[in-house]
Amino acid sequence: MALKPSDIPLPATGPNRFHYWANPAPKDIGETCAEFLHLLPGPTYIYITGKDPQRARVVVTLSHGNEPSGLHAIFEILKQNIEPAVDIHCFIPSVDAAKQSPGFIYRTLPHHRDFNRCFKPPFDIDEQGLLALELLQYLLTIKPECLLDVHNTSGSSPPFGVTTFMDEGHNALVSLFTHRMIITDLQLGSLMEISEALTPAVTIECGGALDAESANVAFDGLKRFIMFEDVLTDGHSDLMLEFFHNPLRLELQEGSDIAYGDHCLFEDGVTLLPDIENHNFGTVDATCLLGYVSGDLTNVLSAKDSEGNERINDFFELRDGQLFPAKVLKLFMVTSNPEIARKDCLLYFVEAELPRN
Repeated sequence: MALKPSDIPLPATGPNRFHYWANPAPKDIGETCAEFLHLLPGPTYIYITGKDPQRARVVVTLSHGNEPSGLHAIFEILKQNIEPAVDIHCFIPSVDAAKQSPGFIYRTLPHHRDFNRCFKPPFDIDEQGLLALELLQYLLTIKPECLLDVHNTSGSSPPFGVTTFMDEGHNALVSLFTHRMIITDLQLGSLMEISEALTPAVTIECGGALDAESANVAFDGLKRFIMFEDVLTDGHSDLMLEFFHNPLRLELQEGSDIAYGDHCLFEDGVTLLPDIENHNFGTVDATCLLGYVSGDLTNVLSAKDSEGNERINDFFELRDGQLFPAKVLKLFMVTSNPEIARKDCLLYFVEAELPRN
């Protein structure tokens, strides 16, 4: 069920979890993004005064400590002293995870929930939930005209946007960064699910953290977001948006495990091919070997729709222990990181639209 404003309790008195920093000067943020990160004492809220203080926009980034492109973009915006069209409020949650040596390696701190799964009640079960609640309470006060949640994908990938709501404003926000747009009906407790309740919100996946182009995608798009007078009207790009509707997630069943290799490595689990992330935004068909499964497919992997119905056998099949698509699929957010695959998912997919004769 989507978040409602009534789900957000009023702020209680007590310590703020976000450290506030207004209008950081270029000389005060360090010479590199790594220096900037280490100047942040913890979860941080940065405010930048715009030309029109009657309007506001919000940027959230570093929700995951291993996704640095958005932080690099904010650093460059501040270093170049770029003046926004409206007030900009930047929230940087997972500073502590990002600081863990050697830096930008850990998605979350050990035994912490994924911050981008905490935007639903109950909030008071842990510090991550309370931090998400505080961010939501700020949004109620700020009343922004829109919000960006800037991420990196967990594997190498072209950039794309994700939204739970499809209209001109959401399309326009995504088009500041990319022409690929995923519309999902999955409710996971992610920040973008506030879209109908509070403000137009989109997730921007800038590409893999190690992809050379990802930092440029984040900076160029964020610069447009803060400098353009109007970011909610179509016309930012000459490219036509490419839409992908209602993807499903391929997940591990409880008790099964995952590895990556060119042969089966488990007595009970899945082994995906090492180059699996090369299929990001690519099409795979029934001839494409994805990996190996030891055991019954339904005991190892799951793919549930938004109603909770198990659909794994509709889209994947085993042939002598080898895993193949059962239909022509488009894959994205494919990860080759086993820890992310265990805690989140292996990949997202939709059934590919075949060309008409």
